[in-house]
Amino acid sequence: MEVYYQLIRNSGHTLRYASTDKQVVLTHGYPIYLQIYGANRSTDYILKDTFAFLATQYGNNIKLVNVDELEKK
Repeated sequence: MEVYYQLIRNSGHTLRYASTDKQVVLTHGYPIYLQIYGANRSTDYILKDTFAFLATQYGNNIKLVNVDELEKK
């Protein structure tokens, strides 16, 4: 199962949006898994945390897909 995500960084924190629906992530709609991380958290940490949380919802057979990279193609 693909789970789409987007990271938005600013000077104070990083927002992570995630959903099984790509359009929900792109529009920051509902239902979405939103998490706010401190600015010092690495992308690797955020993705591992996201995977661990979503694995409890959907099982370990998920693939995280960055919507920003899809939009570039």
